[in-house]
Amino acid sequence: MGIGENAKKIDNICVTAEQIIEQIKRLDKDEQRLVIHFAYKLDAERKLTGAELSKLAERMANTSDEVEAARIRETISQGFYGNRQDA
Repeated sequence: MGIGENAKKIDNICVTAEQIIEQIKRLDKDEQRLVIHFAYKLDAERKLTGAELSKLAERMANTSDEVEAARIRETISQGFYGNRQDA
């Protein structure tokens, strides 16, 4: 599914992710910074899906790099419980 194929109606106005992204590009740098902060916070707070967690677990099992394994393990933990503190 490409960008724009999943339009959402908000107050009877159809808005696509592509349209929102284009509007964000037109914002001044300070406003863009607020959007970026919001996006990071939103990502940090959401829980990962079972499929996302499974893919991470497989990556962790297949890596021989201890640092990468620790990073993946932390991502799995944060993705499972949500509300990460690094946002």
